[in-house]
Amino acid sequence: MCGFIASFGFEFKKDDFKDALEHLARRGPDSEGIWSDKDIFLGSRRLAIFDLNIRSNQPMISLCERYVIVFNGSIYNYKELRNYLISKNIKLKTQSDTEVLLELYSLEGNKMLNKLKGMFAFVIWDKKNKELFAARDPYGIKPLYIGLNDNGVILASQVKTIISTKFIDQEEDLYSQFSFYNFGFVIEPRTWFKNIKSLKPGFFIKVKDPNNIIETSWYNFNKNWVNADDPRSKKEKLLKEKIIKSITNSVERHLISDVPIGIFLSSGVDSSLLAGIASQKTKKKIKAITVSFEEFENSDYNEISKAKKIAKRFGLEHHIFKVTKEDFKKDLPDILKAMDQPTIDGINVWYASKAAAKLNLKVVFSGLGGDELFFGYNHFKTIPLLFKLNNYIKKIPILSRLYTLVLKIISKIKRDKRIKEVTKSKSILDLLILKRTIIHSSDIVKNKAILKEISKGFYEKTFNKHENHIFLNKKIFLSNLESIYYLRNQLLRDSDWASMYHGVELRTPLVDITLLEELSDLMSEYSNFSGKKVIKSSFSNILTRELNSKQKIGFQTPVKEWIKDISNYNFSKQNNYWYNYMELVSNSINKK
Repeated sequence: MCGFIASFGFEFKKDDFKDALEHLARRGPDSEGIWSDKDIFLGSRRLAIFDLNIRSNQPMISLCERYVIVFNGSIYNYKELRNYLISKNIKLKTQSDTEVLLELYSLEGNKMLNKLKGMFAFVIWDKKNKELFAARDPYGIKPLYIGLNDNGVILASQVKTIISTKFIDQEEDLYSQFSFYNFGFVIEPRTWFKNIKSLKPGFFIKVKDPNNIIETSWYNFNKNWVNADDPRSKKEKLLKEKIIKSITNSVERHLISDVPIGIFLSSGVDSSLLAGIASQKTKKKIKAITVSFEEFENSDYNEISKAKKIAKRFGLEHHIFKVTKEDFKKDLPDILKAMDQPTIDGINVWYASKAAAKLNLKVVFSGLGGDELFFGYNHFKTIPLLFKLNNYIKKIPILSRLYTLVLKIISKIKRDKRIKEVTKSKSILDLLILKRTIIHSSDIVKNKAILKEISKGFYEKTFNKHENHIFLNKKIFLSNLESIYYLRNQLLRDSDWASMYHGVELRTPLVDITLLEELSDLMSEYSNFSGKKVIKSSFSNILTRELNSKQKIGFQTPVKEWIKDISNYNFSKQNNYWYNYMELVSNSINKK
């Protein structure tokens, strides 16, 4: 686990490259390394998780001395792959996943990607062929950004690191801004800046000439949902057995580490499940972290009481960290500094990771991804119903007119323009976009002509590719969309910058490509269960009724209340909390 930067084609001064690498210091506090040859520079900041010895520092040179690697992530099956390499008479020098990755590439080239189980983004320089190779994991858990102009290419774990080099033009991307103000996040492969893109998950690139970079897909992410949409009959017992086995195996994979492991413990299903399985599968004492907010002490958002019971039941070492409004005021400059791309989320993970760092934890589990995989969001149920209702009403003119009128009235009363847009929705995708919309487009761009042009370009470039995806099962389609957009562009990205700022590796056993592959042919069956009932019933020995009886509320923070009382920042005159917060975030990003 680390942060890295790789440059090809630019004539860096070593001190300037070192300065750029310093932007990644908090991602990798354990060591720094630089390798260079003429116009190729590789730099790494390491967070030591496997083989803590300095022999496993990066950049790492292959045994044949042909290849050099910088790598961010964790390969959970590296011991198995290590034995495979040894069987090929390769004499490894370390006990690290980095060396396994490097020597596997030396042996098999890009074909090795299909053997990897884990989260990863890495760059390899081929000294013989003068070629850069870069790849990213199928879910997109670990980030990899590409800055490009006619002279060269820069790849890095953070956008801000690329910007700091001054080689890449900082022109802002209009569509990215539109995305942020609509949804609260920038949709990849775009970033806030026109000349910096994200390498797509499940893709790799080879670069011999910075002016000719072609992305190649090595993993078809969508196939899992296409497979899932093939209805079949399975006995419930067998279904539950498969779910138990697959999730348990994923947790075991993620437990591999040479340093202690903690867990972010809320009172929800996902973190409780991971805590229960992990406590059974390791002899090591697990530290559990629960964050509390004074504003939630007497509300349904208070996690403490349930979290205490869960921690006690599983024998966890429980730590409760209280965050106040004053803490937020003091920490906000650091939060904005850590935020690599504009977002309205991530503050919860930022504080939980800060707590983990205080406990000297380098690796922490998160229950992220359970809602997308097991249809946990309420709108997995409501959107298909609304889609059916829309289609039915549109067939009856008088009902359609009445329906439109009622929604317009409700929209005015609620001051929510999204409500009246429901009648215009023609698909599941349209309804999900409405659900995820934070600021209505007309509140972002007042000029109707300009708005029409921008929104048309944005939606066509971003979503039209899904129109040909006709799923029989609407829940499965929603799971696919939520995984591609919300999970990837907000939850995973925010978890990365917020945790890595504190030198903490966040692991997500429910966001695991092997788990997804194993469960894809079961989705059609367990989609019939409402919420996460299939998980609760499968793991009834862990998820007792007493511990998991509350309604889903998510990992909330009182940011809305906090922002209202911050006088250090000049907000716009718009009487809209989200807009003001977005202005604050975007202005901060623009300064970097």
